[in-house]
Amino acid sequence: MSLACSGPNAATPPVSSSGGAGGSDGPHGGAGGAAGSGGVGGGSAGGGGTAGGAGAPCPADVTCVESFPFTDERDTSAEGKSSFDAYACAPDADESGPEIVYRVSVPADGFLSAAVYEQQGVDVDVHILGSHDPDDCLDRGNYHARADVGAGERWVVVDTFAQAGKAQAGAFRVDIGFTEPSDGPCTMAQGEMARVGDGGNHLKMPATGPVVKEAHLVTQEEPAPYPDGPTDELASHYALSQGKTGFVLHRDEPWAPLEGGSFYGCGIGSPADFPVLHEAWYVNMYWTKESRPAKGTRMILRDPKGGSRAVVVAAGYETGPGDPANIGGTVEEAHFYLGTGHESTLKLGIAVDQSLPFGPRRCTD
Repeated sequence: MSLACSGPNAATPPVSSSGGAGGSDGPHGGAGGAAGSGGVGGGSAGGGGTAGGAGAPCPADVTCVESFPFTDERDTSAEGKSSFDAYACAPDADESGPEIVYRVSVPADGFLSAAVYEQQGVDVDVHILGSHDPDDCLDRGNYHARADVGAGERWVVVDTFAQAGKAQAGAFRVDIGFTEPSDGPCTMAQGEMARVGDGGNHLKMPATGPVVKEAHLVTQEEPAPYPDGPTDELASHYALSQGKTGFVLHRDEPWAPLEGGSFYGCGIGSPADFPVLHEAWYVNMYWTKESRPAKGTRMILRDPKGGSRAVVVAAGYETGPGDPANIGGTVEEAHFYLGTGHESTLKLGIAVDQSLPFGPRRCTD
């Protein structure tokens, strides 16, 4: 629910607290989403050279990747080999068409992801391998793949899917990203959140419940005129966000609908108040005007069943979702890192440590 985007809003008090300040799968398996349009230019590092002047020379017919986010545009109807026909991640998927191979130098333990954007009529899939071996498949997808990896060499392979023995080859764009999560405690403040129409029955915080997948919002680096449709200038927004965060996935969520605002992608207040980094990791709740946290307040999302994976998200910019059965909503980037989807059950609370960096985090508590 977006409200009043014509000008800046004054910050409002955070939640009262006693503990601190305040996709659907693709057609042939793997993590997926709908095909989208690309927004980032790029090129490839050709084979035969030495990777960044260090390590093993880049093999022939391999593109070596050493900086992130990396973008490359290729065409499997004009190049590539057909060395790999199937992968351990999905052994029944026919990947007998030509593939393009990338050797990725991972600088530290962290999160490696890759996404493909296809031309119409093309069907290529993306695979992350622990070594140059299709039996060492860590993850794959019709549109994107992700894996927690250690430092060293990993491999990304964009392979052409074959339908009834015919390779669906053609032009595509691949993005490869690496994120090193922050490490440390993920302590959340104890308190309550007053929500619209709750009749005084406030939500205890931290809260556990369904978290929806939210649409994108316009940021301070996207000047007027603002979008007048759900996908207007969206590719540029995707590119801006990816360039700022370095975080790669196949983005396919549209702009937030009008819902009382004056343009698509309208959040609470003026886009001039909304940093790109905060939009990339934003969270909302159906808080009242009085309980809405100050813009940029850090909240934490994590799996209530345990595990170290979490995301530090930016609160205070948008109110929603309107259904009180959902405790909040967050962007597709956060869901992608957590491995969750629309209305997944998550734990959400205000971070006790308000200096935490936004984005992926490995909790030590």
